[in-house]
Amino acid sequence: MRTVFLALALTSVGLAEDHFILFRSGPFEVYSATGEKVPRERLNDLEQFREALGYVLGKKDLKLIWPLRLVITKKAPALDGGIALGRDAYMSGLGENEPLSTGFRKQLAELLIDENTNRFPTSIENGLLQLFSTLEVNGTHITIGIPPENKSRDWARMQLLTVNDAYSGRTRVMLSNLEQSNDMVAACRNAFEKNPDQIEKQVDDYVKAGNFPTGSVPGRAISPQRDFHPREVAADTGKLLLADLLLAAGQTAQAEAAYGALHGPEASEGLGLVALKNGKKDEAARLFKSAIDSGSKNARAYVEIGTQPELRRAMELNPSWGEPDFRMARRVAEPPVKLEFYKKATALEPRNIEYWKELAQTAQKADLFPEAAKAWAGAERAAATDDEREKIHAARQEIESQRADYEEAERKRKAAAEAADLKRVQDQSMAEIHAAEQAINKKLNPTGAPIPKDAVWMDEVNGTGKADGMLQKVECNGPQAKLVVQGEDGKTTTLLVKDGKQLAVLGADAKAFACGPQNPARHVTVQYVVKEDKKRGTAGEATIIEYH
Repeated sequence: MRTVFLALALTSVGLAEDHFILFRSGPFEVYSATGEKVPRERLNDLEQFREALGYVLGKKDLKLIWPLRLVITKKAPALDGGIALGRDAYMSGLGENEPLSTGFRKQLAELLIDENTNRFPTSIENGLLQLFSTLEVNGTHITIGIPPENKSRDWARMQLLTVNDAYSGRTRVMLSNLEQSNDMVAACRNAFEKNPDQIEKQVDDYVKAGNFPTGSVPGRAISPQRDFHPREVAADTGKLLLADLLLAAGQTAQAEAAYGALHGPEASEGLGLVALKNGKKDEAARLFKSAIDSGSKNARAYVEIGTQPELRRAMELNPSWGEPDFRMARRVAEPPVKLEFYKKATALEPRNIEYWKELAQTAQKADLFPEAAKAWAGAERAAATDDEREKIHAARQEIESQRADYEEAERKRKAAAEAADLKRVQDQSMAEIHAAEQAINKKLNPTGAPIPKDAVWMDEVNGTGKADGMLQKVECNGPQAKLVVQGEDGKTTTLLVKDGKQLAVLGADAKAFACGPQNPARHVTVQYVVKEDKKRGTAGEATIIEYH
């Protein structure tokens, strides 16, 4: 979180003894010890400010990760319009008759832009902050473009783009484009059909002329009297507000004393955060555990304990905060689960570059290079400075090189695996053929006796006839069958199989030798003993069938 110095003189204003009422709307909480009129007006100022900024950005209902808690007292705590994170909220304070200061409005704009958008180019972002630092709210009427004390060129550019009728209705298109790519040329062309140089030339003339008319943006139809309702709070609320303001201001010693005088989970939370700032981690853990055991509803306490159940509870208590998901990602082991938590963290806080880096590095380690490339692109968009952006850009280029190397290695691995699988199939087929040959040889020569060179009994056994062609049909009849073989000349030869168990089958297993039409027909060579049987219509008795 940003560090904001808030000069405090809280102990002298009687804050702890004041009786407060609370008004709440959206992400804003206004605590007042001055009656109802002033807090209603300040809450309206805050809501109209949020509405106006959302209108210019093209986003509805801008949110904050933590509520903004504004404390109004008769004698103002000397906060100088500052905003800083306290125990469980952003804290600020005003006196009864104080309006929202220029500094307060600028910091509020910074918070709302930070927590609802991707990063814009520095010149655009600076211009927006200065533009909204002078926003003026009067009921539902909102005036924009009031010149600040020190007018920068960045302010003049955004003032022109939001006040001038030629641009104001399309500025949100430019900002939406810049959120996606930071490409000013494309953003200006898509929004205004102009290039940046043309706009900069008009800014030159605008600054030179020195005439800066104001404009207006639509406000919300709010009636502070009707729409904002007071709520009673506990009697010791002032003491807790005092402690929270001290913590937000960095006055840890005073905050520790203020929390020490209180009881309940809020006191333990505050003391735990003080201990954490002082580097006392063990003491902080004990205090956070005490707060949780007492029913704490502060997500920060659960995150600091950091176990998986506590992190899940923190997600429930503050679903807008990315830190619980980020820490959960670091605790789980499975890469897909880690990636999902990191992705959720970046979606909740798109400007947190550390979240993007962890997501990119995790995807990279898992060889998920497209995911890693997207994450590095997100980190580049989140970079706050040109130097940081250059480093991230270099990392993006490195990931592309690693991706190319990985894809080449993966291609070679797959090719090698396919070749090995093909060889395995070939070897298995040859083994089956050899096994079949050995089985036939064993049948024909069970004793393994040497065969005389002049022996001719193989022809006698296997026959001298041979039919080569396509096996069209096998007609089965009990243990016997007929083989119908069609030669290349179209003629068929029908052969008798007297006993299927005695027929030697080569090049195919038994399942391939099936009764009925052969679909598809297979190329075979059938050796047979010539023995014509006109009654059966067969040319001989088959002894060996070889599938090709």
